[in-house]
Amino acid sequence: MGIVAIVGRPNVGKSSIFNRLLGRREAIVDDFPGVTRDRLYGEISWDGRRFYIVDTGGIMGEIQGGHAEIMDKMERQVRHAIGESDGVIFVLDGKDGVTPMDSEIASMLRKGGRRVVVAVNKLDDPSRVDAVYDASSLGFEKVLPVSAAHNFNMGDLLDEMAAFIPAEDNTDEYESAEEIPVALVGRPNTGKSSLFNVLSGSERSLVSEMPGTTRDVVDSVVTIDGVRYRFLDTAGLRRRARINTDVEYYSTVRTYQAIDKCRVAVVLLDVSEMVTDQDKRLIGHVLERGRGLVIAVNKWDLVGKDAKSGDKLRDKLKDELPFASHAPVIFLSALTKRGVPKLGARLVSVDENRRRRISTSELNRLVREVLTFERMPGDDRGRYLKISFCTQADGAPPAFVFFVNDERLAAKQFERRLENIIRKMADFSGTPIRLFFRKKREN
Repeated sequence: MGIVAIVGRPNVGKSSIFNRLLGRREAIVDDFPGVTRDRLYGEISWDGRRFYIVDTGGIMGEIQGGHAEIMDKMERQVRHAIGESDGVIFVLDGKDGVTPMDSEIASMLRKGGRRVVVAVNKLDDPSRVDAVYDASSLGFEKVLPVSAAHNFNMGDLLDEMAAFIPAEDNTDEYESAEEIPVALVGRPNTGKSSLFNVLSGSERSLVSEMPGTTRDVVDSVVTIDGVRYRFLDTAGLRRRARINTDVEYYSTVRTYQAIDKCRVAVVLLDVSEMVTDQDKRLIGHVLERGRGLVIAVNKWDLVGKDAKSGDKLRDKLKDELPFASHAPVIFLSALTKRGVPKLGARLVSVDENRRRRISTSELNRLVREVLTFERMPGDDRGRYLKISFCTQADGAPPAFVFFVNDERLAAKQFERRLENIIRKMADFSGTPIRLFFRKKREN
């Protein structure tokens, strides 16, 4: 997916526009200039395009006092946003008109060579329409009057943003690729680049004890036991509070782009630290995106020779990650190569499980026999869920459609129970399962 950055000087409404476009309050909105310290990003699907939008900190000119360092950092962040993005939304304050600082930013944008749309914000009053003509003097072809507060022209702004991004095919490229695309992801310094170099047989990724050495996604096509893989090595993901440079922020976005491009993600954990909240969020993101999941516990050479160590850690992982208990766990050492040869078989298995199908006759046997003995969910009016039949949808990951009397009666607890039953019918380890409930049409 592409990236569109929202830039402009402080207090012009960048975060308000960002929140309006996403439909939720992801960024802090405040009247104090420069309140946005780091970029925030969100995903948008519009007019057949999917892209990330990025909210940046503002740019301020020379100022006195303790804020100078922060504002200098903001300016560097915006410059990097321009370099990394496919297009830029340049936000002006319609109440202020074009300021000297706006002109400086416009000059920087023109030198950056990115496609730019100027959004003149806070134009909820028709009397301020002259601000649009002032903005046209900056030399950009596309100028839109908008109001984030009143949702004015947000659809037109999305149209312009989508135009930055090339149209995608209906079939994702990674799903039809001959090789299996595999993303190596995890926190910094868990050994992703070391494992990547072992798998690719080269030193394509820089390996260092300093966390976060890898800044962009590096890929390599490798054949292991007759199977072709495209391994994607990514930078480590930090907690948002620890993302303190422009490069680190975009390495996070690139990591999520790599997950979008893969069929299977290998999430590396450090045996000395194991599961953190960031690991949980990352694993949840992989499953939410419908990708296959393998959990690799790296630096196994640091663990003693206790034969039960693996079993104990597996039990701990199940307790810490109940939502990913179906994922295979492999213990390895990128340093000594112990356990690495087993990874290929796990990747092939998970990739096959993402494409596994259950026949309609088997599914409806499930409906007839198994669910007969299940307590069906109901409401306080005495109505209970009734399932007429079930079918598996095309594509990956596996998705099952249940036709019912009222889809609102399908409680989350029942969905989890139903998923567990389906997982016992076939091998779906390492892949998420989607369940959909549709109201049966009456004849």
